[in-house]
Amino acid sequence: MLLPVTAVLLASLSASPAARARPAPVKTSGFDAIAIPLVSFSSDQGMGYGAVGGMYLYGAGKEPYAHALSAQVFFSNRGVQSHSLRYDGPRLLGPLRVEGRLDYRRELRSPFFGAGNQSAPEFRGDVNNELYNFDKGTPGFWLRLRGHPFGEEHPLQSYVGYGWRHMRVAAYEKSLLSREKPLGMDGGNMGQLLAGMLWDTRDNESDPREGGVEELSLRISGNATGNRYHYVGLTLSERRYFALTSRLTLAHRMTLDLLFGDVPFYEWSNTGGVNVSEGIGGMNSVRGIERNRFAGNIKAFMNTELRYQAAQFRVFGQPLKLGAVAFMDLGRVWHPGVADGKWWHWHPGVGGGVRFSRRAAVIRMDYAVSTGSGRQRCYVTFGQMF
Repeated sequence: MLLPVTAVLLASLSASPAARARPAPVKTSGFDAIAIPLVSFSSDQGMGYGAVGGMYLYGAGKEPYAHALSAQVFFSNRGVQSHSLRYDGPRLLGPLRVEGRLDYRRELRSPFFGAGNQSAPEFRGDVNNELYNFDKGTPGFWLRLRGHPFGEEHPLQSYVGYGWRHMRVAAYEKSLLSREKPLGMDGGNMGQLLAGMLWDTRDNESDPREGGVEELSLRISGNATGNRYHYVGLTLSERRYFALTSRLTLAHRMTLDLLFGDVPFYEWSNTGGVNVSEGIGGMNSVRGIERNRFAGNIKAFMNTELRYQAAQFRVFGQPLKLGAVAFMDLGRVWHPGVADGKWWHWHPGVGGGVRFSRRAAVIRMDYAVSTGSGRQRCYVTFGQMF
């Protein structure tokens, strides 16, 4: 969602070594620090602005750094707030990587269209209509331990973690949420036990051209984890990259997310994994469709991109790359007790965009159309979609 305006010029301070073709010499003492403005835009959440800062502390035998701290403050003109403090210790506990984040997110108009693949058939595209919105606030944190069981060069990674947040739900009097009253209307604590495995053979972590990454992740919620609701989530994800020519890359992602048990409505649109997504609909799942337009206990989506590196040039002495992308996204959901339509009833979005990149920093600008409704959406954000 966020776009550091100057990050393309300063990415060398924050790029992970796995994302660099030729890493810089490892520093053994001292620190680096940086602060940059944030600007973003999406048709779903409007114009956003804020700032982010980071600090990297180095130590002997600690690669790529001993500790990293980052902080973010972010607001949008549609009532979104997203503030966070994050820690990363690549070798804090021997070979184990310790990652953690403390955050607060508030949305004055968070979308709710009901459950299922054919929800809210009367919706005509007005995302500001109170009928399809509610307010929420979610302070929380997560902590994760990640490692390579068979050595740093082996593609297998595994992780365990814990996440907690408090969900505050405020439904509008005449909204669809007030009318349907699904499980979770009262909000409450959400504690989850997290675990997963990745098989990562990508040649470049931030902008891959070959290889892929497969992930299996699990999240468990119940009284023992500090959650008032009992449910289990399972996420399977596959990402593949093919270098067709020296400039052309075919990228493909498939994600399947399944929820079982007493699932609160605000979990219907979430997926698990190291990099979580929302959907179906929005800049992280199916572009061109309104954010979280379709939600349910089972979600599946696919993204195919043809990425073309058009040119390289220098700005203020820094090397930049210009790229273009054509894409097609597909997604659908299944939910118990509602009509989801035929098995082939998927929701597609098509479009194109441009990319500006330097090392790990990628600026993404996309234009997309929902071929089902004909509605159009624009996104400006930071990082490849997958």
